[in-house]
Amino acid sequence: MVSLTPQQFQLLKNAVKKRSLKLKFTPNWQAIYRELEIGQPDESERWLFFTAQDLVKLRQDVKDHLGLDLFYDDLNVDRMAMSAKSHNEKLANIRPEAEYVLVKYLGFESSPIGISTRTSLRMPLDEAEDHCCELNIAAILVVENLDVFDVIHQARLPEDLTNLMVIYRGSGHHSPIGVRHFLQAMAGELPIIAFTDLDPAGLQIAHTLMGMTHCLVPQLALTAAAELLAIGQINSTYDFDKQAKQTKYLQHADLKRWQELAFWLTQHSISIKQQHLLAHGLELVLVPYI
Repeated sequence: MVSLTPQQFQLLKNAVKKRSLKLKFTPNWQAIYRELEIGQPDESERWLFFTAQDLVKLRQDVKDHLGLDLFYDDLNVDRMAMSAKSHNEKLANIRPEAEYVLVKYLGFESSPIGISTRTSLRMPLDEAEDHCCELNIAAILVVENLDVFDVIHQARLPEDLTNLMVIYRGSGHHSPIGVRHFLQAMAGELPIIAFTDLDPAGLQIAHTLMGMTHCLVPQLALTAAAELLAIGQINSTYDFDKQAKQTKYLQHADLKRWQELAFWLTQHSISIKQQHLLAHGLELVLVPYI
């Protein structure tokens, strides 16, 4: 049974479509040569040569073994679509989680779809987009950490922040790619609010979210920073010290109205996690980006 990686499939596709008769005998082409035994390396094994007949045979062999036509098929499909053609569904570029987001609803007088604020749904992107319109969503709240997403109803959000669609930013089984695609579709349509850890890494995450308009921070960070830092065990300078790259990012990024917040974080070695903000019942406020 022939086995090819997605990168090797793409190399074959390019070679056949471009009618390439001479290619560098790279490790990938060496692996392809071992699998298909088509072509001829030169004596130095620096180049791999094909004839026109070799290219025709390459196309046919890939079709026979994988069910895919190098001329017409590509890998930009999901695994279900790939399974309709090939035994190797894992060749599909679109991973199972890339077209889904993890969603819950918050700040409605009654549940818009009959679920509690503790319940989340793994939702296809098109349905999530439809819900934004059908449910009169006022803003999208993107939460960095999954455990905080699960208990976001416990957060002291601004009272006027209602009719929220809450999205988990993604990691592991819940792909950030799906979130990125969803936010790309919704950018400019609704306010997009980032709720992250209060540290350089969290602010970088917020700053790089597609379509982001606001972030959530504890009120004390803006009005009584000393009072915030006086809370026992809330700040971890150890975690801050591990964020040198993120700190450097903030120093060079165009942070607009977040610049003062970033300066405070770096000057005072701040790393306060979302979990602490909820555990201490701290009031959260919106900070607009522009």
